[in-house]
Amino acid sequence: MNPPPENVRPCLLFFQASAAALLLSLAAGASLGAGPPAGSASAATDNAVATDNAAATDNAAGAATPAADNGWVDRTHSRVERDLFEAVAWFDRFFGDERMEVTERPESFLRWVNELRWDEEERFTFRSTVRASLRLPRLKKRWRLAVSGETRGDPNAVTPEDPGNPGLDAGSRVRTGSTELVYDILRTPRSILDAGAGVRVKLSPDAFVRTRFQHARPVALDTLGRVTATAYWDARDGFGESNQVDLEHWLAPPTLLRWSNSLVITEKIDGWTWGTELSLLHKLSPKSAITFGGGVSGSTRPAWIAQNYRILARYRRSVWRKWLILEGEPDIHWPRKEDGIGKPVWGATLRAEILFTGAGPNPQVGGGSGP
Repeated sequence: MNPPPENVRPCLLFFQASAAALLLSLAAGASLGAGPPAGSASAATDNAVATDNAAATDNAAGAATPAADNGWVDRTHSRVERDLFEAVAWFDRFFGDERMEVTERPESFLRWVNELRWDEEERFTFRSTVRASLRLPRLKKRWRLAVSGETRGDPNAVTPEDPGNPGLDAGSRVRTGSTELVYDILRTPRSILDAGAGVRVKLSPDAFVRTRFQHARPVALDTLGRVTATAYWDARDGFGESNQVDLEHWLAPPTLLRWSNSLVITEKIDGWTWGTELSLLHKLSPKSAITFGGGVSGSTRPAWIAQNYRILARYRRSVWRKWLILEGEPDIHWPRKEDGIGKPVWGATLRAEILFTGAGPNPQVGGGSGP
């Protein structure tokens, strides 16, 4: 079958992304709005991530508390669910993972990361990244200002850090930055739907808009599934769509197994770019953790070909203060050359991260309330 014409492809991309987000939203709304079955324990209904703000929202909406039947089955289910979400949230916070917010967040935060890398191909390189999110409380706490920037991209990344954000471009070799105003359309303990518009920070600014839907839900015992669908438009690169699916299995209280998968398509790329990565995360102490992982990335055009394989180990520890974190990461990757042969390239990265956070919990905004 011949591919669609160039002038039709952006419309198809936007339609596919909108349909996917709508279906996911309806599925999440049905599961969240159905409520617990009659006779089930109130402690077993989403208490894995429930907060005081979420409870206040439910009470304000007039939700009735079902009759309690807090037997050992309900208590066991509730405890496993709570511990699973807490484990995932701890690793997300500690390793700086921004893909999904399943627990409370500070009103504002700023993360500044500097890294020095050496490998056999490029020798020594330096990279600096800034991520900031500033909640705007005077606008009913639904708006936030997001700032992103990096001195250069990370060509060894298997999955994109923030699809649709031109301030974080893995393929860029020059400094990039963006400023974005984000509106929370829907925010529950397990689902987030937001939309944002911003500009690429440079001498001749480019505008961009995007919408993103995220949902997290247990899919099996000790296993959490997370879905992120992003549709975006950039004045320079045109339309794009990104889908990411993560499965996280709780092996033991300090150990988590994560499988991440992504598919991204843009107007400037003929075909999909994809990546898959398997990671084992182990908590050593409240101040340290270690990760072992391996992944592969590539594209579907002109053929489904892997472009890069990567294996890494990462040790991360907070030192002196909890907001100062050091990280060491030895790795080896096999980039595909023009002749189709990948030669192993050894490398190592040292990172220093400084985290600034504001006071106050992240508000839980109900989907039914007005702006």
